[in-house]
Amino acid sequence: MHRKSTIAWKTSRMNTNCFCSPEGLGASSMNNYRKAWEKIDSPETRPVYARHIVEMDYGAFKAKVIAQDPDFVNEVVESLYAGDIYLLKQGFPKKFMTDLLEKVYSIWSQTPSSFHKMLEGCPDYHRAQDEEAAKKYVFESVRHSYYWFHWNGDPMRVIPEIMKRWRIFKFLGGYRFDEYEKNTPKDGVVDRFQVARYLPGIGRSETHSDPYQNQKFFISAFMSKRGIDYEKGGFYVVGPGNRLIDLEDRIEVGDLGIGFATVMHGVNRIDPEKKPDWTKKDGRWWLGLYSNSTDHVENRATGQPVRVALKTE
Repeated sequence: MHRKSTIAWKTSRMNTNCFCSPEGLGASSMNNYRKAWEKIDSPETRPVYARHIVEMDYGAFKAKVIAQDPDFVNEVVESLYAGDIYLLKQGFPKKFMTDLLEKVYSIWSQTPSSFHKMLEGCPDYHRAQDEEAAKKYVFESVRHSYYWFHWNGDPMRVIPEIMKRWRIFKFLGGYRFDEYEKNTPKDGVVDRFQVARYLPGIGRSETHSDPYQNQKFFISAFMSKRGIDYEKGGFYVVGPGNRLIDLEDRIEVGDLGIGFATVMHGVNRIDPEKKPDWTKKDGRWWLGLYSNSTDHVENRATGQPVRVALKTE
């Protein structure tokens, strides 16, 4: 159980169903997804297993989310809550993702690895999280990650393009379009951007679920392609009977993936026979978007390991 925070969270979600306008939505638009989620969500029924993999063009999906047709609202909420995973094709231009990779790699090359808790004034930083460092986390994840935040000035000049997508998913989750964007760590919840490289030889994330308290879905944007950037391993979700469902053959650079946060997922070890090299660009690259409880929150919600014996197809 999570103890209630002693601080006041700054979130306009408490005040109104209205939200600030993204493309195609008026400033006074109501969020009908919020009511649908309130009707269906309960601690006893949150999904653990993935059900179906739904492929759809991102542009078409975005248009449907914005339109808020009542049938679509109910169908997509019920679908996601049943464990369906949405693979949204061409969510980002491929060039945007390859440019983002180069920008992050340049930062890694020019600054040392470090770690900072999400406290007021937290800088952008990167961390080479090797197997020893991974043991200090709630669930094991071996990767090199760069973390950045709204309040640090967007030196890579990528936040506006990313937020065009993230805001759609916030709205779909029943939140304000701009939920948490102006928050800093003292407010209890902040948006955190992450680019990670799962390097060949050791890169992996054990099976886990993500926190659902501040956003409904895990949001992944894919920056590399199996068969080109690496050969083995990658993203999976867990289906009924603890069946491992590998998604990498369906994924192209620029695609987006979302699923309800409590659905089990992970990353199988990348090219396990290779020798790790932290200085290269090969391997699996990924952009993750999450509204995290900060380290100002007592007993903050985090991802949790789920240790099950997976069955391969």
